[in-house]
Amino acid sequence: MNVAIPDTSLSESGDLRQKTIKAGRIGRALAVFRVEHAVVYDSGLLDDSMSQDANLLVKLLRYLDTPQYLRRRAFSRSSSLKYAGLLPPLRTQSHPLAARISDLAEGDIRWGIQLRPGKVDLGLDKPLNYEGRVSERNPTLFEVTSPPPNVKLNQIDRSDVPRYFGFEVTRESNLVKWLKDMAGTTRVGLSRNATEYEKLENDLKTTVEGTLSVLAVFGGPDHGVQEVIKSMGASPSECIDFWLNAIPGQGTETVRLDEALLVSLGLLNHSLGRFVAKPGFYE
Repeated sequence: MNVAIPDTSLSESGDLRQKTIKAGRIGRALAVFRVEHAVVYDSGLLDDSMSQDANLLVKLLRYLDTPQYLRRRAFSRSSSLKYAGLLPPLRTQSHPLAARISDLAEGDIRWGIQLRPGKVDLGLDKPLNYEGRVSERNPTLFEVTSPPPNVKLNQIDRSDVPRYFGFEVTRESNLVKWLKDMAGTTRVGLSRNATEYEKLENDLKTTVEGTLSVLAVFGGPDHGVQEVIKSMGASPSECIDFWLNAIPGQGTETVRLDEALLVSLGLLNHSLGRFVAKPGFYE
């Protein structure tokens, strides 16, 4: 499952504290519903006074996805992380609680960072031997191929992990071009002006059984996805396969992004999760 959210996602939050809290709610929604790739796209509608909001959102989401034991090494001290302590724990399988080498088993997978030549930090009671060179800043994924006492590690990609292991976050500057390039996946636009979800659910299932991939595209606090696409000189029908209203008859004038994520991803997960998502925590 993939999700696209706009650079305006934090614009209705008044200060850094509120923005951090909202980013935490967004990150939890992504993790709960097994989103593997979150894209923050440029809408072209972000006020100049909030030009750093997109970078802040990406940074906070990446911070959330990084296991706690690596955060101090992966992120330098920054004023933008002043309220990082307010971020909720994700508790995904990529954030293990075990911290002793003796607890390792063959097949275990953990994020790590290079400490010095020949040593990597995997959040255990002491560094482990690894002869290869990896980043001292960006976490690398390791699989345990030989258990204690002679631990051996193999570097792998997140896509190699057979179960849900958190989300990757990237930026996208040209939404229309990117959406057209994603024609091989089922592109779903969420809008209060669209058809009710249940009326298109069967058609959506049939399509996704063929593509085995879903991209859910959300608008921001002041501009819906259709409005964003039109402002870029494109037709929404060129870029999106299904337009869906996940909250028909909403009881409030507006639905906040974190609320829309929880409802919409919940529906998509229920209908399509078995086709597009890796096994979760208790599967």
